[in-house]
Amino acid sequence: MDFDETEMREAVRELAEALETMLNLIKADALPATPEAHRRMREAMAFLDESTDRIATPDTPGEVLDLAKALNGLVVSTREQILADAVAASPVPDHPGM
Repeated sequence: MDFDETEMREAVRELAEALETMLNLIKADALPATPEAHRRMREAMAFLDESTDRIATPDTPGEVLDLAKALNGLVVSTREQILADAVAASPVPDHPGM
């Protein structure tokens, strides 16, 4: 395993940890989430579960990068949905008439 592959595996691990933290916050009701956000979270976690072995022992060096890109896309999509849910759930600011 060369340096680039080691670095890529570490990046995937960090991404997975970030996803797990985000999901734990939502499970603890620290962030609001709609059914769509929950669906995206389940999809991301299923992909992570399915790809863990392929990340640990890929058939080709490029496979880790492809998996990392796919996982990152799922995490970004989920995060954006959660943020959109949080904004939608926020009260409308009370501004005086202008």
